[in-house]
Amino acid sequence: MKNVFFIALLFVLAACEEKYEVIHRYSRPYNLTKDYPIYLDASEILVDIQVKPPVDNKGEAFKIASNDHYFFVGEKMKGIHVYEKTDKFRADPLCFIECKHLKAFDVADNILYCNNFVDLLAIDVENPLQAKIIHREANFFNKYSSSYQNMMNYYLNGVNMYIIGYKTIVLEGIETDVNPVPDFSEYDALYGNMIVKQIPDTLKVDKPCAGFANIDGKIHTFGYNSLALCSFASGVFEIIRTSISFYHYTYVTFDNLLYKNGKIIFFWHTTNFSISSSDYNYGVSGNILLDVVPLMNQENNYIALSDSHLVGFFTDGVNIYHDSMDSFGSTSLLNVNDTILALGARLMLYHCSLRNNKRSIEQVKQYRNISGTSMLKEGDVLIVASKQGLSFYDISDLENIMPLP
Repeated sequence: MKNVFFIALLFVLAACEEKYEVIHRYSRPYNLTKDYPIYLDASEILVDIQVKPPVDNKGEAFKIASNDHYFFVGEKMKGIHVYEKTDKFRADPLCFIECKHLKAFDVADNILYCNNFVDLLAIDVENPLQAKIIHREANFFNKYSSSYQNMMNYYLNGVNMYIIGYKTIVLEGIETDVNPVPDFSEYDALYGNMIVKQIPDTLKVDKPCAGFANIDGKIHTFGYNSLALCSFASGVFEIIRTSISFYHYTYVTFDNLLYKNGKIIFFWHTTNFSISSSDYNYGVSGNILLDVVPLMNQENNYIALSDSHLVGFFTDGVNIYHDSMDSFGSTSLLNVNDTILALGARLMLYHCSLRNNKRSIEQVKQYRNISGTSMLKEGDVLIVASKQGLSFYDISDLENIMPLP
């Protein structure tokens, strides 16, 4: 009988224990964070260029540049497709200059300037089939304003290493007298020495910033925290740093620059742009900025292209007015006598007009048979780059753009 009583008592005690929490001497939450750097072994990136046969499966072109004999069509993170000008309205594929992590380039005479990750290259392209690097300015695109950190780089066992990102580990829980705060030993072993030889596609790397602008045969770019003029005219590589003035210069890192219709336009934070020596700043909220053109006869008025909208920024000298419309997937802009050409799955034409005392954008024409990702105007000829190559169009009459033979 006693045994039955004790067994019943045990069941009662067990049931009671389930109803009450275990009482600890102390209990407090913890939240610990540790960042593990991701290192890039740049030995396979900062290398010599490779000249290869023309590539059939081309990607999306982001820029076209040219000199007297060739067109140069850039494909980001891949290299430059070179076409030989055979006559005024035709160019044949010549070669592909492979340059890994290319983000920007331009051409002056027979010198092609481009970025190779953080380095600036000057490449002799007098004969593109024998293109060769004649100067490498190391870490040129790894310099920023005092408010931003440079991309850390150093040599480890003779290899140039860069910190390109971080993996963040967060430990959360409740510390008690029987459950102490864990340490990061397990994660130290996993992530304490992460080295990659190529930047993962899933890793967003804001730096390096890069941009080139050919202004009257002189190459301007942004490096060492200043606007720099790069030249090989004397037979040796020269960099002349020029002063620039910005209303917000002390806290802005520039992503890119371009030169259109007599203006140097600086991109910053991917959604904003500024004009050299100007107090005006413009922004495309929530979208990635792709291209900008100033209106020729309307000072401080600009048309910007984002990944979803065509946006007009119109100022009366004091206030800035906005107007926007669907960009229809356009990626490149040109201004031809204040008619805006927007190229994407089709070529769209826009005019800017005055309506209700505010300027607005109006679509005036579209060409469904013209498509591409980048374009260049030479005289009355429009050169369009697509995955199929280059196409040429007569734009002497914008109301009747025709393909050239």
